[in-house]
Amino acid sequence: MSRCGALVAGLLCLLGAALVRAEDVISQWDAAFPTRDAPPQVYFRAGYHDDVGRTHRLEVWREADLRLRRRTDEAIDLYVEKSGSGEYEYRLIDHDRKILIRADRTTLYRIGVFSDWIGLAHVLKVPRGGYRVTEAARQSPASLRGECVWKRLELVMPIPSTSEVCWSSAWGLPLEIGHNGENEGWKSRFWIQEARSFAPKPEIFSVPREGLVEIDAGPDAEVSD
Repeated sequence: MSRCGALVAGLLCLLGAALVRAEDVISQWDAAFPTRDAPPQVYFRAGYHDDVGRTHRLEVWREADLRLRRRTDEAIDLYVEKSGSGEYEYRLIDHDRKILIRADRTTLYRIGVFSDWIGLAHVLKVPRGGYRVTEAARQSPASLRGECVWKRLELVMPIPSTSEVCWSSAWGLPLEIGHNGENEGWKSRFWIQEARSFAPKPEIFSVPREGLVEIDAGPDAEVSD
């Protein structure tokens, strides 16, 4: 075999190994945090604390893996829909600034938004580095009722951190996420207030355009903060 042929074969081997590892990561994540038993249409309302401790309200309408809508604080609406090619298209409305931004996942990565479908639809993002999931000893009213199971999620890379997650297989959602602080004890940072099925209606997923300035942030557009 020529040097060029050997190099190509080596690259193909490495690519194949990388794809297998990526599939293994998704498979292991789905085993720890399963979503297959959730209804096709799920609505949930939740609260969460951001990095500086401010409380926010989140509402999500999710239809299988086809489309979703996320509303944050009644100020931001994110619409995500799977296209015919299988890629997801994003529409972001900033109600305060009266703008509608059209984007794809590549564009979101360019501006520092790394949430994929799993993270947007099921709250927990698949870690980009190493992680470990084990059973947690914690109990809560929801877990005692059998509505969720507490698990300990340890991120190894890029920044080590530990969270405890009460995962509901029935909804494909964490009913609560939190951690134990060194001095303050248990601190909840995400909590579900309501979860239910819903009947899809056109107005839920229809993207309004009236009164909004539309911005195309596609791959060929210049994007800035």
